[in-house]
Amino acid sequence: MMTPLVPSLDHLRQAYAVTAKATQVTPLLESAALARETGAARVFVKPESLQWAGSFKVRGAYWRLKRLSPDEARKGVVAYSSGNFAQGLAAAGQALGIPVTIVMPIDAPAAKRDATAGYGARVVLTDHGERAREEVAAAKAREIAETEGLAL
Repeated sequence: MMTPLVPSLDHLRQAYAVTAKATQVTPLLESAALARETGAARVFVKPESLQWAGSFKVRGAYWRLKRLSPDEARKGVVAYSSGNFAQGLAAAGQALGIPVTIVMPIDAPAAKRDATAGYGARVVLTDHGERAREEVAAAKAREIAETEGLAL
């Protein structure tokens, strides 16, 4: 099932119902400084850095993995990322028992590579040379998806 570009309120409620069971509850904090800076009466922030895998990206990754067909989930997924999405997808895959392959540029921070692998993902490094790193990693992810039958 395709996710709409602009989700409906019902779609958001469905996503919340699924992801709330598998993610941390992060606090809602009021920021007087941001309220002053923006001229707003009140500003609230959610420190999603407290989420498991360190960012909000695990929420979207978990939701997407839950929407895979049984065959896709069995085969696994591949994505490219050099940061928080890599860790979020790897953590969600580990929680759901879905194999995850992450394509990262060779110059991605070692801490990001190690954390992604630590969540059980297979990490494939690409050497982009003078080319755009995202372009090279995306091409490699598409190649892996095609040759291994993984969802991209």
